[in-house]
Amino acid sequence: MIKKPTIAILVTLDTKECEGYYLKERVEAHGGRGLLVDLSMRRYTPKLGKPDVSNEEIARAAGATIDYVSSLDRAKAQEVMARGATKILKELLARGELSGVVGLGGSTGLSLVVSVMRELPMFLPKFAVTTVITEAGSLIAGADISLVWSISDLAGGERVNAIEAEVLNKVAAAVVAAASPAPYTIEKRPTILSTQFGNTTPHLIVAKDYLTKEGYDIIPFHALGKTGGYTMERLVEAGLAAGVLDLTTHELVDEVAGGVLSASFGDKLRLTAAGLKGVPQVVLPGAVDMINFWGPETVPEKFRERCVYEHSRGLVTLVRATAEELYATGKLMAERLNLAVGPTVVIFPLRGFSIIDNDPNAKPKNAPPGAYCQKMVFKDGEVVFEKTSKPWHDPVADLQLLKALLEYLDLSKPNIDLIVVDYNINDPEVALLSAKILDSMIKNAWKKGHIPDVPGLEPHKVLKDPEKIKELLKERLS
Repeated sequence: MIKKPTIAILVTLDTKECEGYYLKERVEAHGGRGLLVDLSMRRYTPKLGKPDVSNEEIARAAGATIDYVSSLDRAKAQEVMARGATKILKELLARGELSGVVGLGGSTGLSLVVSVMRELPMFLPKFAVTTVITEAGSLIAGADISLVWSISDLAGGERVNAIEAEVLNKVAAAVVAAASPAPYTIEKRPTILSTQFGNTTPHLIVAKDYLTKEGYDIIPFHALGKTGGYTMERLVEAGLAAGVLDLTTHELVDEVAGGVLSASFGDKLRLTAAGLKGVPQVVLPGAVDMINFWGPETVPEKFRERCVYEHSRGLVTLVRATAEELYATGKLMAERLNLAVGPTVVIFPLRGFSIIDNDPNAKPKNAPPGAYCQKMVFKDGEVVFEKTSKPWHDPVADLQLLKALLEYLDLSKPNIDLIVVDYNINDPEVALLSAKILDSMIKNAWKKGHIPDVPGLEPHKVLKDPEKIKELLKERLS
């Protein structure tokens, strides 16, 4: 007999009783087993039956009672119930008795069910049904939770309405199907996780082509904070990565300078997972020249007189990072990489960290020339971006990141190395260098200080001796 997939249904039954029981019924109609989990934060009298897991059981699992939970303010009560539900679901998962999760809720309910779902493993099907569809993005970012708009409010009572019935029936069908998909086959390869932006894509393409031919599966993450570097770090923690090509570390400059794409949350800090797990990593300062904001109206007042660049009209506005911000970013990068127990190489490109961070008169092999700064001009309530004659590329400011790396990166450790190259980050020679070094690390063939043979890489444009790098830095900064 084929085992039915067990679907946990997370719901506050004191306010959404009919929806919870209807969803359980539809899950079972579609071939699953519904496990109704009551997250109600108070004692109440049920009308339609008893849940499979009561709110009293949830409270006990968190080391509390439901009477105690009901005495707390709303936010604290949510924390207790989320903790108890997470514990119970993880126990079910460990026993092979959980195949998927559906949660129902408005603002409070959504926050509660999502806080539970975020603690469950990637690829376990998770659906959240809510009215708060527009505002929910920040709650689910960095977690593989599928949002479903309930259309009408979830008002509880003893009978679902016609719209609720339509939506919940389809959700039930979707989660049961997702929990029991047809098997698929794909060649299993060692996995390399990477980060990228449009501004570092030329590097990734060259590195990916090489590493794919060497037998790896390359999985890139768009470095957008929770859905980018943060997610990659969580997958490294989960043991998915044989190696990490951390090409686009710009989320660090957003963390330092207050941009919108920081990827550190709570005790989960960007640029730490690979190091702490001992996973081989090659790290570059990709796109750290730019602090990210959304539309021009989101750029804080203190940045509006700076060199800016309209990356995507009305969607992404870039602010040029200063020498001070880059020094702070380099210090942060070094401090976090010093925790690494596995092979770690930092490659520093002297000719810029992105496509736009390049000499505007240069003729790159696989990217357009560097860009010029723009100026934000406010006219009649609208923003106009005016081109200036000042290049975006600021090699003196960029060198402050290298200065911080030399001062704070622990190069006495045998597993940490720094290589300076007189190229732009997107030059194919740099991309092949990063790919070949990572390949040698994964194959346990890497030795500190070794520079692999890379076609076109000119030896006089590569520095690996810290004293020589210090001399170069002193010369260029003076």
